Amino acid sequence: MNDLDELKSLLFGAEKQTLDSIAERVEKRETRAVDVADILPEAIHTSHRRDGELVGALKEPVGECLRESFHEQPEFYGNALYPVMGPAIRKSIMHTLRTFTQQINTAMEQSLSAKGMKWRFQAWRAGIPFGEFVLQRTLLYRVEQAYLISRENGLLIGHVHHHAAKIKDSDAVSAMFTAIQDFVKESFSPDRTGRLETADMGEFTLWAVHGPHALLVCVIRGLPPKSLRTDLSAILERIHFRYGEAVRSYAGDTSTVDGVDEELRACLRFEAQQAAEPGRKKQSVATIVFLTLLAALIAVFGVVRWQQLQDFQRLEAVAYTTPGIYVGSLERNGRNIHLRGMRDPFAATINDIAAAAEIDLTRIEYDLQSFQSLEPDIVLRRAVNMLAVPSQVTVSLDGSRLTASGPVPYAWHQDALMGIAAVPGVDELQITSKEWQSVEAGLDELRGGQFLFRDGVLLTDEDSIKLQRYVESLAVIHNTVTSLGGTISVNLTGFADGSGSRELNEALAEGRAAVIKYSLAEAGIPEADIHLRYEIAMAEEIDLNLRRVDIIVTGPR
Repeated sequence: MNDLDELKSLLFGAEKQTLDSIAERVEKRETRAVDVADILPEAIHTSHRRDGELVGALKEPVGECLRESFHEQPEFYGNALYPVMGPAIRKSIMHTLRTFTQQINTAMEQSLSAKGMKWRFQAWRAGIPFGEFVLQRTLLYRVEQAYLISRENGLLIGHVHHHAAKIKDSDAVSAMFTAIQDFVKESFSPDRTGRLETADMGEFTLWAVHGPHALLVCVIRGLPPKSLRTDLSAILERIHFRYGEAVRSYAGDTSTVDGVDEELRACLRFEAQQAAEPGRKKQSVATIVFLTLLAALIAVFGVVRWQQLQDFQRLEAVAYTTPGIYVGSLERNGRNIHLRGMRDPFAATINDIAAAAEIDLTRIEYDLQSFQSLEPDIVLRRAVNMLAVPSQVTVSLDGSRLTASGPVPYAWHQDALMGIAAVPGVDELQITSKEWQSVEAGLDELRGGQFLFRDGVLLTDEDSIKLQRYVESLAVIHNTVTSLGGTISVNLTGFADGSGSRELNEALAEGRAAVIKYSLAEAGIPEADIHLRYEIAMAEEIDLNLRRVDIIVTGPR
């Protein structure tokens, strides 16, 4: 640094630092924003008090901002305005509805109340003190306790109670009610929007009034009027208005909601029945007739409704237990019943269901889609229909195996084996026919038939007797197979020992087979089912075992 620069630094150093600081504050947007935020509240306050032009200047941008915000977040602003909107909407109709409701309640209570029995006798029969009984008879309703519970975390914000009420652990009551609310949402409201508003517990009634951030639960003895819920809603709205932010962010510190118990005390209402005026006139004959007719009409209506309920329950029992019927929904629609679900084509018809439930078919409105049921009864019906089971054949189902018994026709057996794969629910076909079992056992004994000849075409004495028994047994099997629609095939092979000329041996072999064929034909075996062939063994030595006929039986087919 030269001498001149050093002189400048000594003379103007402080001023230069000030100018640099000012330039930095002006150039940096963040610094300017902090400076403006520092004086903005005071500036707005001063401008509003001076000439009021600030209101006109902010009206248009603030209005546009509110419109866009309400459009984008209606639920948020709805919750914020909840304490104000409720009273404004209800104020014009509250008095009229309250008066009308009280008039109806009073008329119903006076017209339907029991008369003619002394209270002391009733108290003695009930086993309770007379004073308590009188209180029960004269008390319309009394709000005995009021709980204010946070909807965010279920914590108890405030609790007040009537001096005569029996108090339990208020925090435990709050936690239990919150748990019940969550249970109702989880169990009965798929979208978790449902809520519990009323619950009856013996002589007490619980009313729950829901707000955006808090839940007001009142324990009521007696029969409260409908107008009480309106008053409780107004109290909850006032609490939200005065303690909105504290209620929304409540975490257990009661100092943040100091005074809320005074608000809750407005919930503790009491109302007793008014004594009848001494000069009250007796009911007129017209009133008695009217009440009698009304009671008769109610009784008739009750009987009709009871009969309709019985019809519905009978139809419900039949529909849910009928194989091949899937019930999606069953609802009453006045006199008629609407049934939705699915039905297998082989299940009982709607006519059958209506007849079983003893209900007129015209009262059943149904919408049933087709499906294939795997219930055993339906699978069995489907198999009988699709496989065209003959009437003389008995079928049963064991799991996925279809068993056929009785005189099973051979042709049907073969077709059923081919078609069993097309029957849903059936994987296997088993035949347990005694006829087929006897045929198979007989064929096993006869398949290896062999008969020896002495010389030429004459059987040995032993094999002649053996052939007779063989033919008789084969004829029985043939008749059985024929009755079942099948046939057997008998293959005869004649042999010769090879001594002599070839022509002689061929004639002997063929002649021996013809002797056996003749015996079979005489026994009733069709010649078309008997097939002949012969074999010649040219040997140097004579083998007497080659002078024979072999029989091979195949079938049925």
